[in-house]
Amino acid sequence: MTSGRRVSTSSRGAHGKQSKASAAARGKREKAAKSASAQTAEQQLAPLYKRLPHGPHRLKRDEVVRNQRARIHGAMVEAVGSGGYEATSIKQVIALAGVSRRSFYEQFANKQECFLATFDLIARQELQQIRRAYLAAEGGLAERARASCERLAKVAGENPAAARLALVEAQAAGPEGAMHVRRAAGACEHMLAQSFAQTPGAVALPVPVVRAIAGGLQGMAVAHLRLSAGRGAPDLAQELVGWMLSFQTPAAERLSERLSERLSARVREISSAYGNGHRGAEALSARDERSRALQAALRLLTREDFRAVSAPQIADEANVSVDGFCELFASKEECLLEALDTIGDELLRIAADPELVSEDWPHAVRRVLDELMRHLAAHPLHTRALCQDAFFAGSEPREHAEELALAIATLLTEGAPARARGKLAVEAVAGALWHTLRCQVLAGRVPLLAALSDHLAYVVLAPFIGAEAAVEVLREDARAGSDEGAATDDPAASDHSAGTDDAAASDNGAGTNDPAASDHGAASDACSTAGARAAAEADADAEAEVSVGAGASGDGACATAAR
Repeated sequence: MTSGRRVSTSSRGAHGKQSKASAAARGKREKAAKSASAQTAEQQLAPLYKRLPHGPHRLKRDEVVRNQRARIHGAMVEAVGSGGYEATSIKQVIALAGVSRRSFYEQFANKQECFLATFDLIARQELQQIRRAYLAAEGGLAERARASCERLAKVAGENPAAARLALVEAQAAGPEGAMHVRRAAGACEHMLAQSFAQTPGAVALPVPVVRAIAGGLQGMAVAHLRLSAGRGAPDLAQELVGWMLSFQTPAAERLSERLSERLSARVREISSAYGNGHRGAEALSARDERSRALQAALRLLTREDFRAVSAPQIADEANVSVDGFCELFASKEECLLEALDTIGDELLRIAADPELVSEDWPHAVRRVLDELMRHLAAHPLHTRALCQDAFFAGSEPREHAEELALAIATLLTEGAPARARGKLAVEAVAGALWHTLRCQVLAGRVPLLAALSDHLAYVVLAPFIGAEAAVEVLREDARAGSDEGAATDDPAASDHSAGTDDAAASDNGAGTNDPAASDHGAASDACSTAGARAAAEADADAEAEVSVGAGASGDGACATAAR
């Protein structure tokens, strides 16, 4: 996958022919990276902290436990900051912390529990500090936004290891990690909503827009962490403030009403389509062995810990012989990466619209986002694999997903008539899109993605053409859509429209014998059950973390769809 470049049919074909060679090269690079990481870990096993004295001392038992726990948290930050979550081991953590293995297991059940406790500690402390900075600042939204963004930038600059753990590596900590990240992001979103709704001179924004803005802030912070290792990294605080203020305009009051109307109409379309039994279908054909294997890899990715999945399991899931699988793919990793590339190429095909580099760029952005969201809503298995579960499967699948997000953001923005205010605008757009997708996946509401395309269009357009112009584009397209709808009284046309939309709404696999479709439904149901719980926990915890006024929630329809 080529990040940031248009992908033509011919280039995608060439990419397919080169998949085995590229996979072999990636495998060698991964082995080398793991070896280097292991050597680095062995070299860093000297304790970071002074051990407590042996024998009798005046410390109480709870004081000893608190001291050990603090050292373990610090060691986890250092270990993950240097080698990443996947490469970090308990052996490394206890050596850095200067505690025994028994002491570690008295505190935590396993590495993941320790990591998530460390994440929660960092997120809670920093969110409190950011909120204090925001409340202490005098003036309007710009002054308060700068104060809070400077605090976030200070953390990223002074403690990049902690920032990397919270912003980057937490995405790799499995489904439980995704829930913890969502909880922290929910608190951040509530603070943003409060700032837009209650600061004098500011205008409240719809919840899905606020959520996307929060994702953009994270995308910028992650990009800055990676750039800061070299030279030329932009001023992070300035970038964050510029992004936040890009969406403020008095016209945003009209935006909330307009988007609420369109969102409600879209939800009714989706509900009607569910009732009529319309179904979508996953894009990967299951007619040949290769396609069945690719589809099986995606299903197992969403059901199992893919790192523990074997090639024979994929072959069995695909109803392919083990020998046949081994003739098709050098490894299970190659199979998964090809599956991710295949569905990623389809998204890039949609995003590589020539109108995005024309004078009609703003309207093309809205139309392409609508097509992208409908496609993703029609294929929940693919959406979940790309936006969530690929991050749990190791560094290469995660890199593929991240590269895809950046490539789509680049295609959407490269034809903008003017430059954005910040240097990290493309990374912010990528973060906004992927954060929105992850939230819908975790909440089990992927079919409602098609209802959020206008919210995302506003977030993409505003930094480049201004918030007021972005609102006007959405109003123009809404009027054009209303005129077309009024001119069409043919019931057959309405039914056809509902059927088309509902490919974006369902795809449960009900009433079909296609194993790919039926298993997709199982994955979607599992995601919905776990996601609903996570979403409820995130909202409850966020409310407890940050008290939000009644005006911060935008409109009810937007909140329902977003959650």
